[in-house]
Amino acid sequence: MKEIKSRDNHKIREAARLKDGKYRQREQLFLIEGRTLFAEAVQRGQEFLRIFVDKDRAEQYLDEYRKSRTVEWIKVDPALIKYICDTQTPQGIVAVARIPQWDLKPLMQESGLLIYLDGLADPGNMGTILRTAWAFGVSGVMLGPGCVDPFNPKVVRSSMGAVFAVPIVLDVSPETLAQSKKSGYRLLASSLNTDLNISEVDFSGAVIIIIGSEARGISSKVLKFCDSSFKIPIFTAVDSLNAAVACGIIIWEAGKQRGN
Repeated sequence: MKEIKSRDNHKIREAARLKDGKYRQREQLFLIEGRTLFAEAVQRGQEFLRIFVDKDRAEQYLDEYRKSRTVEWIKVDPALIKYICDTQTPQGIVAVARIPQWDLKPLMQESGLLIYLDGLADPGNMGTILRTAWAFGVSGVMLGPGCVDPFNPKVVRSSMGAVFAVPIVLDVSPETLAQSKKSGYRLLASSLNTDLNISEVDFSGAVIIIIGSEARGISSKVLKFCDSSFKIPIFTAVDSLNAAVACGIIIWEAGKQRGN
């Protein structure tokens, strides 16, 4: 196994630059930090470019993940792991992985339950929504313009492996979303400005649930294409729910109706 000792090495610099969204997008690569996430990525068949590991634990990791031996493994000092990672307390392993590519067309043919996120900007909310979608068997998640990058290190961590398992389609415009109606999908929007309660909504069949941004809700560009909107009734003075919490309630209700 090769060892790299300097942060000036081009492979170290390239890995560290993946904390930047524009560089991730250009290279179509992202970071997987820590033992738990790495193990989940291996289990899900995630494609790696290279793996950096604490030199004191290199053989242990290599023996544990024999299936990944065909990938380039590099021993480094713990300080270099910390330099590459976004976290302050990395767990001795960080992988450079290829961003999964998902096509919208096959998802449209499944007639399942999909989520569309309109301008969702918070990494923690994005990760939680992806994890919830995975837990309740959502067929895929579409991200509209202005959403946070789902391969941002904070999103990857908070998703707890969902980014390896849930189909995620990026940059789906409102107009493209509207085209899903031709495949028989109904667009159902979560909104405060309606009298229809979530318990009265029919979530059966081909459905796309629309969740808006934390600050502005669902944009008018998206809302005009929706077939109906509904609300989650709140019984106290709280004016709204966190986007991830609301999405979790909606997915649970939809899953209950659909027998998931």
